[in-house]
Amino acid sequence: MSSALMSEMGSSDSASDEGYAATLGGIDRALLHELTRLRKAPQGLRAVHVLSSVVASRRRFEKEADAADRVILSVLLSGGYHKIFHLSNGDIVFIYSQVPTSTIVALCTALETSLFVGVQPHKNVYGDYGNYKIFDLSHDIGGVIDGVRSMLSTEPKVVNAKQPISIKQMEYVSSQIRGTDIRFIIFNQPIYNVTHEKTSIEFLEFYTSIKKLEQLYVPDRSIAANPWLFNLIKRELDAAVMRAIIDEIPSYRHKAFSLNLLVDSFMSDGFREFVGSLPVKLGGRIFVELEKTDLIQHSDFLTDIFQRSKVMRVPLCIDGVSHHDAQMLRMSRMKSDFIKLKWNPEILKSSTEDLEALIGDLKSSSARVILTRCDTPSALQFAKSAGIHFIQGHLADEYFRTGELLVPIDQPNGA
Repeated sequence: MSSALMSEMGSSDSASDEGYAATLGGIDRALLHELTRLRKAPQGLRAVHVLSSVVASRRRFEKEADAADRVILSVLLSGGYHKIFHLSNGDIVFIYSQVPTSTIVALCTALETSLFVGVQPHKNVYGDYGNYKIFDLSHDIGGVIDGVRSMLSTEPKVVNAKQPISIKQMEYVSSQIRGTDIRFIIFNQPIYNVTHEKTSIEFLEFYTSIKKLEQLYVPDRSIAANPWLFNLIKRELDAAVMRAIIDEIPSYRHKAFSLNLLVDSFMSDGFREFVGSLPVKLGGRIFVELEKTDLIQHSDFLTDIFQRSKVMRVPLCIDGVSHHDAQMLRMSRMKSDFIKLKWNPEILKSSTEDLEALIGDLKSSSARVILTRCDTPSALQFAKSAGIHFIQGHLADEYFRTGELLVPIDQPNGA
């Protein structure tokens, strides 16, 4: 494509942006004017679109948005260029440069915690399931412009956010868990090994449905919205799961099983008793999945945690790892048997340098890597290209049921 034609196309886009912006008012127009201006030189700039319009009808939203503004500004001041825009529909967009991605991800996680309490996962304007999206403007400035336009031109869909449970409700739910057979909220999902000619199930993960627990006991409240109260309930759930499945696991034909537990539950006497009650043939076949954030909070006891895993012959899987973590954590140094990496389409938008660093870190890890949330063909293709031979997700389930090969394997050896 000739430079003249590219220039003509850029001018057309800019004229279109300016024309649309002229129909808007205030901050909305200012944001689109700024994005249009940055089209000419977007290198080194990034933008974050916080999709907070879903909670803009809340009584306290104005104060929450002001608090968010202060937190955002405190982070962006450490970089170079920055601007923050509070749109008329309640969304927040900020543009910045020279701030590490890990810092921005931590900021966005904090904003999610404060602004989106009780909001259930839902597909956003970008086709993702998330409350924010990070853009590299040198690659996708058109994407953020289209997203902002779409949000401003449609009536905002208000998500009725559930309020956190109270202490009394926590005590009620906990007592119900202790006194009830909870097998009706225990589900399982396979982790597939695609290194063989015929895909096989490596192990079966058992997990509980918090959504169903809410529907049954506190339908108008969110169990997970208050992390402290959630952990108290999760301890009861962990103990109840072990009670419920101890007699059932031996009847399964799968070669191994995993339980999602808190670090506290894994280190408890109750877990030791659970493992001790299992048939000898299941020795080394019960895995424990520990969530990354929970493990980091107990980092002072990492040596004890891994030692317990070794002594009890209970392999560990670190769950909840994202591609952003590669900038802060060395997965190649993790001592667990498995690492679960969450698939995210954003992985494919990473710079070549970041993508090579991520894949290199995964391949050098002694832990076996599982790609989770494999619900699209692009996720399965990434697993193949990155040398990941363990996958989990709804699309993977469908392929396995139909007997189709999940990921064409060129070489039988890999991560």
